[in-house]
Parts: sequence; structure tokens; C-alpha cells
Amino acid sequence: MNNNVDSMLEAVSSKLGITPQRLKEAMQKGDISIALEKMPEKDAKKLKSILGNPELIKKMMKSAQAQELKKSMKNQ
Repeated sequence: MNNNVDSMLEAVSSKLGITPQRLKEAMQKGDISIALEKMPEKDAKKLKSILGNPELIKKMMKSAQAQELKKSMKNQ
């Protein structure tokens, strides 16, 4: 995996109090419950709101960062 993705996994997993590997496995399964359980209620509500907006998700998935993450996750 490239350094940008590794850094991102490290930062997010650290904030959630889980290992980067556990976060990566959850992401690969499409399971965000681990993140929702560990994040502050305010942030969890924001994330749920974003996930409930298909147009916003489509826009986000077209970003260069999302494409890089997707590509690196497939190569594992």
C-alpha cells in the first residue's frame, strides 16, 4: 500500500482507538459500524448524513484521493 493510504489508516485508526489492520479489514468488508461506535456522536451523525446522500457519495468517490484509496485496496 502506498504511503498516503498507510498514513491515512494510521491517523484514522489512532483516533478511533483500533489497529490500522482492523480498520482496513472493516473497510474492505464495507463495515463502518466499527467507526460509528468509536466516534463522537456528533461526528457519527455527520457521517450517517453523508452516507444517506447518494449524490454526495458519487461526487466524493470521483475524487483523486478516493480513486487512489480504491486502487490501493484492490492491490492488496
